[in-house]
Amino acid sequence: MLSDESLRRLAFVANNTNIELRSMITLTYPAEYPTSGKVCKRHLERLLKGLKRLCGQDLAYLWFLEFQKRGAPHFHILLQVGLIPESCNPWRAWLSNRWYKIVKSGDDKHLLAGTRWENVRQAEGLRHYVVKYAAKTYQKLVPPDFQDVGRFWGNSKNLTVMPVLLEVVDEVAIREKLADWPYADAIEGAIPRVLFNAANWWGSTA
Repeated sequence: MLSDESLRRLAFVANNTNIELRSMITLTYPAEYPTSGKVCKRHLERLLKGLKRLCGQDLAYLWFLEFQKRGAPHFHILLQVGLIPESCNPWRAWLSNRWYKIVKSGDDKHLLAGTRWENVRQAEGLRHYVVKYAAKTYQKLVPPDFQDVGRFWGNSKNLTVMPVLLEVVDEVAIREKLADWPYADAIEGAIPRVLFNAANWWGSTA
């Protein structure tokens, strides 16, 4: 199962990355599909390597896994690159053919409809889409016959999360800043036990 903590982390990364996500790829399987997460992740890895060759090795992306009602896995990949009119059809054709060959489909209908690559319509559209995804549960239920699901989402190393503001403060200053924080501990004068993601910046949990 995908944990609530992992979902929160996904939403946090999507909303706080300094990379602008401009387009989204959807990858689906034909009538016959693998029931092993390890096999699916190998398919995804090969597709991502091809995307880097197509779009540049510094391509930033974020991907996540869902399950369709029929039990088949499918992937969404959010990319920092956007499609321009001159590249739309060739890149979409490349994607269809590449995924068709990677999964060894053999289904002509899947070749035509097994992938989708579309630009974001609004600047914050893809970030909102990820948060909406994080709120859905039915597409994250692992089918009974699916094994070794592994990670439900991941991102490229260069899709980083940057703090809005970074200050070095002492305990007194922290107490002053959080005095009116609505999520503060109910005990009078106490400071919240955990600040989300604080460990990444301070080396320990505040």
